[in-house]
Amino acid sequence: MGGIWLVLHLDAKKRGSMEQQLVALARRLRQERIHTTMVFARPPAPFPGDALREAGVTLRHLDFDRSPYRVANEVWSWMRLDRPRVVHFHFVEPYSPLVAAARLSGARVLIHDHLALSRGDPLRVAYKRVRSLLLNRLFDERVAVSSFVARTVREVHRVPAAQVSVVDNAVEAARFEGTDGRRIREELRVGDAPLLVCVARLDHEKGVEWLLRSLPQVGQGAHLALVGEGPRLGAWRALCESLGIASRVHFLGLRQDVEEILAAASVVVAPSALHEGFGLAALEGMAAARPVVVTDSGAMPEIVQGAGLVVPRQDAPALASAIDRLLRNEVLARKLGEAGRLRARTVYGMDRYVEQMLSVYRRHLLPAAGGRRAA
Repeated sequence: MGGIWLVLHLDAKKRGSMEQQLVALARRLRQERIHTTMVFARPPAPFPGDALREAGVTLRHLDFDRSPYRVANEVWSWMRLDRPRVVHFHFVEPYSPLVAAARLSGARVLIHDHLALSRGDPLRVAYKRVRSLLLNRLFDERVAVSSFVARTVREVHRVPAAQVSVVDNAVEAARFEGTDGRRIREELRVGDAPLLVCVARLDHEKGVEWLLRSLPQVGQGAHLALVGEGPRLGAWRALCESLGIASRVHFLGLRQDVEEILAAASVVVAPSALHEGFGLAALEGMAAARPVVVTDSGAMPEIVQGAGLVVPRQDAPALASAIDRLLRNEVLARKLGEAGRLRARTVYGMDRYVEQMLSVYRRHLLPAAGGRRAA
């Protein structure tokens, strides 16, 4: 009974940094004797599923594709029996019936904001302002993955600054040590040729199209490995054919060995086309001690801060120029890679993330003086 529920509109099917954050947090909550339930969009894969079970987490899954009201009703029926003290939502719309159901259960409600919010047209801005005034009482705190996201939450959803906190995403740096990438280079048959790596969903917002368009302008016969799935796969295969680069672009799909792929990289590229809320792919490249090239997208410049090169969004020539600069200057590439690894360890370490999340939970697990008590 009670404890913390994490409700995640997430298909946890890979060994990624988001999944590792959940495992690290679950292990620490177990040490604190706080019972934890995690609700996913589908039953999780062996990782993180097995590790979460070993940490004592109760696992459930929820079909988010149904009507929001049916989903909310099911969650309400669960929470009515379990009576969680804190419900922590990830990738869930903050004004949804699902959040209302958690509030009605008597729990303290946290919304984790992974995406940067946009204002939209004037009519939509006015609608959001009214909605916020009416519905911001549904949650107790918004937790943003970056200072950039926190700013958009305050500005777009009109959430008071006192209700918005920042807990930057984290990476398990040790995961990216001790690999040399030789197996991946043999698999791709690239030999000693420069290898660019991009880990991203194959969709417009991740900017992969601009990276593909930059490749003909990158010298030294560089190859590109794309790790991820998405709806643009077919279109981008066709684009590679039309650009004459199909033999140098490797679509690898979803992989469980991203750390080895990054170890094989000469340069890691995160070419986001829209405002990125955080950019875990760039952080993983930094943890692997690889020089990174990112766009001026949302939180990306904030993350790399001197440990990578930043170029304008949707600018293929600028991407090509930055990549070429790193391929031609091994001293600079090594310097940026080392700076990135240090920054990943010291600023974005997993222990820091866990401690900050525990601080957030403690604020809501303890009864609020003079206010509503956690159920």
